[in-house]
Amino acid sequence: MTENPGYRDSVFDRSCVEIDLDALKHNFEQIRKATNPGTGILAVVKADAYGHGALETARTLIGSGAAGLCLATIDEAVELRRHGIEVPMMTLGYTDPSRFEDAVRYDVEQSVYSYDIAKTLSDEAVRQGRKCRIHIKLDTGMGRIGFKTDGSETDMIVRSCTLPGIEPYGVFSHFAVADTSDDEYTKRQFDLFMAQIAELKEKGISFEKRHICNSAGILRFPGMHLDLVRAGIILYGLMPPGCPRPVCDIELRPVMNWYAKVIHIKTVPEGTTISYGRRFTAGRTTEVTTVGIGYADGLSRRLSNGFELVIGGKKCPIIGNICMDMCMVDTTDLEERPRVGDRVTVFGSSRPADELADALGTINYEITCDVGKRVRRIYTGG
Repeated sequence: MTENPGYRDSVFDRSCVEIDLDALKHNFEQIRKATNPGTGILAVVKADAYGHGALETARTLIGSGAAGLCLATIDEAVELRRHGIEVPMMTLGYTDPSRFEDAVRYDVEQSVYSYDIAKTLSDEAVRQGRKCRIHIKLDTGMGRIGFKTDGSETDMIVRSCTLPGIEPYGVFSHFAVADTSDDEYTKRQFDLFMAQIAELKEKGISFEKRHICNSAGILRFPGMHLDLVRAGIILYGLMPPGCPRPVCDIELRPVMNWYAKVIHIKTVPEGTTISYGRRFTAGRTTEVTTVGIGYADGLSRRLSNGFELVIGGKKCPIIGNICMDMCMVDTTDLEERPRVGDRVTVFGSSRPADELADALGTINYEITCDVGKRVRRIYTGG
């Protein structure tokens, strides 16, 4: 009952994620069409490209025309540099000052949201005899990191941008609710952003690149695209959860497909209990199919006793607690009997990751990020 007989399931033994690089390229092209022609697209590949594998996705996105890459940590950036990635890169958040040596050496553009950060970075750049590009981070309403935009820290921003060894290249902020219907708050954030930029320009500080739009902003606010946009979850074929209808036509394709294998099948009599804790008791003669995937692979234990995996195109409920390396499903009602080696689908193009997110009360971002590192990544297309 192999779901796709043409697929070489022999390339993985228990579980794998198939990363469709053609789908990734397609999504980038769709985003390019939705973005203003003069606006560059930064590809967000932080957190190992949301679990998709940063190196392979970065190569594909650069080949598709990405203007640069966004990372969360200096280690993510250095790893890509060491694999020959030469395009502009920036870290979106915090870098410990002890890592500024690497930031300057590997030419990783830094987010700056305090004078102390700028001064320490300046000292390191001067020590190395190099320039360090920075992006000034403004807090327009996210409440996370960033210089205030009420005018009280304008002089501090000016001082940060005029330090030796510092090149004030970009200025950016982050929308808090662009993926909701609270458009007034998003417009307020944008107005604060532009007003602070204008105030800085009056004081002689200007930036080559301004960027504020995340995935939802790209799809819903074309008038706010500015010089750069930061494409994240939509690159990977998923919509920001709850996002209102985009103002543009866009067709996204899921990039990640998560599969596992049937590893054992048995029939048990009524009254048999299954798995740790004996939380499931068979109410009938039951065909129990064991699948080679567990919570150490990223299949949350909270999906125990009810969430369904797909075998032969049919949803089969998990019974009992999910174990570290395995779980059991009830395949009694399948018309065609499963076999050891059959493919099991967790999510992908035929079953959205949003279903797992809904079952867990979370968002699709977390689902792809949580797929374990021991789950083999198999790249197709591209």
